[in-house]
Amino acid sequence: MSRATLRSAARLSWLLVTLGSGLLAAPLAPAQVVALETDPGPVPLDGDTPGDAAGTADAADVAVEDALIAEERAREQRYVTWQLDIRGVDAAQAALLRRHLDLARYESLAEAERITRIELIRLLAAAPAQARKLLETEGYFNARVSTRIDETDGTAPVAGDKPLALKVGLDIEPGARTEVGEVRLEIQGPLAVDAEAGDADAVALVERLRSGWTLPQGSPYTQSAWAEAKAAVITSARAQAYAATQISGSVAQIDTAGQRADLFVVVDSGPRFRFGTLRFEGLDHVRPDAITALLNFETGEPLREQTLLDFQDRLVKSSLFDNVSVLYDPDPEQAGAMPVTVRVSEQSMQQATFGVGASDLSGPRITLEHLHQRIAGFGWQAKTKLQVGRSAQSLSLDLTSHPQPGPYRNLIGAALTRTDASGLRVTNERLRLGRTQDTERIERLYFVEWQRAMTRDLNSGLMTDDTKAGTVNYHWVWRDLDHPILPTRGFSLSAETAVGRSYASTDNGGFFSRATGRLTGYWPLGASWYGQGRVQLGQVFARDNVAVPFTLLFRAGGDDSVRGYGYQTLGPTDASGSATGGRVLGAGSIELARPFSRSTPAWWGAVFLDAGNAAERWSDHKNAYGAGFGVRWRSPVGPLRIDLAYGDLSRRWRLHFNVGVTF
Repeated sequence: MSRATLRSAARLSWLLVTLGSGLLAAPLAPAQVVALETDPGPVPLDGDTPGDAAGTADAADVAVEDALIAEERAREQRYVTWQLDIRGVDAAQAALLRRHLDLARYESLAEAERITRIELIRLLAAAPAQARKLLETEGYFNARVSTRIDETDGTAPVAGDKPLALKVGLDIEPGARTEVGEVRLEIQGPLAVDAEAGDADAVALVERLRSGWTLPQGSPYTQSAWAEAKAAVITSARAQAYAATQISGSVAQIDTAGQRADLFVVVDSGPRFRFGTLRFEGLDHVRPDAITALLNFETGEPLREQTLLDFQDRLVKSSLFDNVSVLYDPDPEQAGAMPVTVRVSEQSMQQATFGVGASDLSGPRITLEHLHQRIAGFGWQAKTKLQVGRSAQSLSLDLTSHPQPGPYRNLIGAALTRTDASGLRVTNERLRLGRTQDTERIERLYFVEWQRAMTRDLNSGLMTDDTKAGTVNYHWVWRDLDHPILPTRGFSLSAETAVGRSYASTDNGGFFSRATGRLTGYWPLGASWYGQGRVQLGQVFARDNVAVPFTLLFRAGGDDSVRGYGYQTLGPTDASGSATGGRVLGAGSIELARPFSRSTPAWWGAVFLDAGNAAERWSDHKNAYGAGFGVRWRSPVGPLRIDLAYGDLSRRWRLHFNVGVTF
């Protein structure tokens, strides 16, 4: 019962008691009856004067009213907490309301902020209007909202300073959702002029902007989708050389009765920006021509965002810089020749690194590496690397020029390696001279090479082969991946070819050729599963009596071949059981993986099946199989793989460990 009702009831009760007592105590004279009928004021009790009775009644009435007011004021000033119950909406709408309603935001703060009941009532009174405004942002323009408060214990005494706990609710009827009706996208400015003049790029961009509109007719209207659609138009136009594009006008006409939103947008393209001069910041020991050699555009070309990103990627891949940014300030006054700033942070002139690790090839290993960015004052990098492992050791020196037009980089390399595998100790000496070209998706390597491969039986210590060869080589890698280091979708294809002549100490030398190819695919499977497949083929073409260096022949087995077997333990052997290289190779793999949980997206579990082998000829080829399971950690530097695999021929489990992606 409200405070006003309580006061009125108290006054009426007091009046009835007073009147009833006076009428029963003394009969009224005719004159008194008339007075009563005309002025029903306070009637004195028997033995009291009229003035005394009136004073007593007024005092009692005031006392009751004051008590009620005091009680109501005390009740209004009580501290409260509450639980908010929202009904009639789906989970997304309820989440929106709980995130933005004052009534919801103060729910968790009520006790700490010492919110009173009267303040809660104010919040509750404002909630319907707030809720309707929030639902309008989601396209519900006819929502009905009512509030409720459960005060069944509102008058119950509360010990000490403990707040009163209440239940508060919103009952909502959101109504029908508004859908997009007519959409008009008008293009103004130089883009429209160019398109009308028949410029092919401008016509294609206008069509792309209109066909790519993300809030088409019939789709649900929301304020966020409306804003995102306009932003997408701006982003798309700016990426295609119109860097000053903006929305010059937009209207969303809402028909609340018909649940329809008609959209009208005017896009002002601004001028088409073109490449101007390059400005360099941060250069010290790297010459500017090393940067200009990597340019993928010419002065006067349209300044497209993707062109800049590709140029920036080339600079990053050059291994000359720690940080690279390519940027410009889109000033319409300079649109015809926009200056572009290349801001870099160079790598240290000299770098030395020390590493420890393990792999199926080398076992435990340590690595020492030194990099000089500009050897002897020339534009060449020098990279020296020493790796010492239990079953593999190597020493290499690679000289690589700074980028040159093309973009190409010249290279000179020398390496000495020794590997123990399959009962053999293989020593390889190599000299290489060539050049490389790296673009956004394709890597090319051209080189001539001289090498010498010596094999020695680990049991007898006898030399089993000593073959030299000179070759002309071409390596090619193509990638179309969603991420260069941690791919989950796309393909990569690599191919290697070589033509040369061998010189052998034990067999006949002669001409030969060699070709290998490897296709790797990545694809998502549903919400959280991912697949990976690999196929690898290789063959050496030569007469049977022509010797080929062991390092150019094929063996299978290991982390990146057929798991469940040791490195290069699969392939043909001689009469004594020592490994010999095969002239054909066929291998493949299929793998399924998924994250362990949403809270640990970098950690995956995987199952896999590998198959493959090397042989003297295809008629002798017979697959060996390996199957197992493993753990993946998708680290920033590449995936770390730990696998446990069982080989059907070895009949044993084998642990494999690897880091990185092989193309």
